[in-house]
Amino acid sequence: MLPEVNFHPQVWHVVGAALLFPVLFPGLSYWVNQRLCKSTFVVVPREMALLAALVFLLAILFEASLNPLYTRLFGAKLWVYRLFPLHDGNVSALALVAWTSYGVHLYFLNQTLDSRIAAGTRRNLIKAALIGLEAPLLWEVLGNGFFLLTVGEFYAYYLPGDVFHFTSLRVIPVYMLCIYSGLHVHGYLRRHAADWRLIAGLFAAGIAFLGVGLGID
Repeated sequence: MLPEVNFHPQVWHVVGAALLFPVLFPGLSYWVNQRLCKSTFVVVPREMALLAALVFLLAILFEASLNPLYTRLFGAKLWVYRLFPLHDGNVSALALVAWTSYGVHLYFLNQTLDSRIAAGTRRNLIKAALIGLEAPLLWEVLGNGFFLLTVGEFYAYYLPGDVFHFTSLRVIPVYMLCIYSGLHVHGYLRRHAADWRLIAGLFAAGIAFLGVGLGID
C-alpha cells in the first residue's frame, strides 16, 4: 500500500490560484489584442504552443543563470521566488504555468506589435524594447498582485524596493536582452522546425530542468 500523502491547505490554495492564472491573464490578453488587431488577428494552435513552450524553457534557463550572475556582480540577488522556489529561489515550480501563460500572451501581443511596427532589421530591436518594458512593469506587477490577493504572498519578490518589490527597474535591461535573443531563436525555429515533436521536447526539457531543481533544493 502506498503511504498517504497529506498536503497543507495552503498548498491547495496556491495550486488553485495557479490554475486560475492561465485562464484569467491570457484570456484578457486575447480580448485586448483581438480588438487591437481586428481582422488580422489569428490563432494557430501549433505556433501559439511553440512560443509558449519556448518562453517557458528559455525563461527558466535565463532565470537560473542571470540571477546568480547579478549576485556575483552586485552582491545580492535581484529577485527571490516565494511560491514553490527551486534552484536556490531563482526559479519557481509554477514557471510551467506562469511562463507558459506569458508565452501565450506574447503570441497575442506579437500580432499587435507586428501590425504596428514596420518589417525590417530593426523590428526585433523595437519589439524587445517594448516587451522589455511591458513584461516587468505590467505583467509582473499584475502577476504579483494576483498572487498577493489570492494567496497572500508574492510570487516573485524583488529585493530592490524601487517598485515596492513587485518588480524592479533594474530588471528591464535584462528583459530586453533576453527577449531580443528569444525573438531570434523563435524566428529560426518557426522557419525551420516548428512541429509538435519540437514543442513537446521544449516542454519536456523545461519540466526536467525544474525537476533537477527539486533535487538541488
